[in-house]
Amino acid sequence: MECKEIERTHADKIIARYTTVFTIITLFNACFSQVVKPQSAELFEHLLNSSKYSPDVIPLCGNQSHVTVRLGTAVRDIVELMETRQVIRLNIWVRLTWTDCMLTWDPFFFRNQTEIVFPYDKIWTPDIFVFEGISDEGNMPGLEDYRAFVSYKGEVGYSFPTVITSVCRVTVTYFPFDHQLCNLTFSSWAYSGTLLQWEPDGDSSDISTFTLHNEWGLVRTKAIKRVFYYPCCTDPFPDIRLHIHLRRKPTFYMVTIIFPCFVITSLTVVGFFLPPTSGEKIALQMTVLLSLSVFLVLLQDKLPSDSDHIPILASYFSISMLLVCLACLMSGIVTHVHYRSPAEHPMSDRIRRLFLIKLRRFLKIEIGGDFVETEIIVKKISHPYVYSLSANELHEIRIKQSTQSNVDVQENVSETDKPEIDPEPHGERRLPDQFGDKWKSEKDDREIEDIVSSTLANDWEILAIVLDRVFMYIYVGLNVINCIIMLATMISYDGSDQII
Repeated sequence: MECKEIERTHADKIIARYTTVFTIITLFNACFSQVVKPQSAELFEHLLNSSKYSPDVIPLCGNQSHVTVRLGTAVRDIVELMETRQVIRLNIWVRLTWTDCMLTWDPFFFRNQTEIVFPYDKIWTPDIFVFEGISDEGNMPGLEDYRAFVSYKGEVGYSFPTVITSVCRVTVTYFPFDHQLCNLTFSSWAYSGTLLQWEPDGDSSDISTFTLHNEWGLVRTKAIKRVFYYPCCTDPFPDIRLHIHLRRKPTFYMVTIIFPCFVITSLTVVGFFLPPTSGEKIALQMTVLLSLSVFLVLLQDKLPSDSDHIPILASYFSISMLLVCLACLMSGIVTHVHYRSPAEHPMSDRIRRLFLIKLRRFLKIEIGGDFVETEIIVKKISHPYVYSLSANELHEIRIKQSTQSNVDVQENVSETDKPEIDPEPHGERRLPDQFGDKWKSEKDDREIEDIVSSTLANDWEILAIVLDRVFMYIYVGLNVINCIIMLATMISYDGSDQII
């Protein structure tokens, strides 16, 4: 019995202890609720008393004529810049501050509470609008989703992040070394300057938290205040315009567009080294022309259709295509000259002197064969005598040979047609060393006919080689000039016309 009484007494003590602890906790919660909860609730009810405050009415007290709103922004990220649509999407933090004379209190009567947070729809906030905005989700998404901070002096601060989709006029003249200037205009749609004044919070936007973009770099920003008078209204309408200066990073486009174009246009030069008999001169240049057309289509898909500003790079592609077409025309001319028949189209002495002698020497074109200056040297391989004929005389022999194939060449060439060979040393015509040092006046008729025929035919082939080399130098010179002008113009562009 004594043991049971002892156990009962011990249990009563434990119950009494738990009861005491529970009572203390309950009293503490009651006291805390009575002290803390009424502190915010009383201030909330005091400031937002519907009998003296309305969030739909602009707060003006006493002699106050207008409310001044300071606008600050922080550019966080360039979401995308769509050149073809001329639209930019920016992630921006908007910071609004103003003074609400109806939201002031004495901290002494509210246990020294100096600040409070209100939902957006509980207090008056200025209506803000982006004039360039075109988003289907709203002009400034997220504007009404956050809370305002209010101090006991009536200073209200409202900050919210938003993604602004706006129009941005893209100028692609210097693509891919271009600079772009996008403008955002913030203002009120309902209140004029007599009731609501806008002031920029600083000369520029905050870019300390800007996230680097892989294609665009942020050069600078600038915020300015403007005042407009519209025809509909007599009151002024102030606004804040934010200028955002962007610069494109050109490395990607240099590697994928410009450098391959240089390489492809350089391949056209290879066509000038191919002989006309290969049949691939024009085919190679037509392939280059098609490749340039593909690059021009790629560039067209990347850039907007702007007739006011033609990209220099597009002009370069167009001129390169024109030069390749010119190279095709040159190759056609060379092929035509190469296969020209000397019997039907004899070469004049003026063309021979200009192209086959002077121009060939100037270009240092070495051509093998029996051609020496203005004369064709006919060599009898099996006979120790060599006879020298002028070009006109050889042409007459070739004509007579074609009309009288069965007549001896000796009868067709009279003695008066033969050039007189001065046996004296001072009258000798010098030949290359491989032809020997002696001149004779006798000839072998048949061998002269064969060599004359082949040599006259080679005149047009030699002219084709000289023209091919001249055309190559012309094409290379024009192509180099085109490249230098394009690169010098675009690389030297510093965006000075975008200075704000």
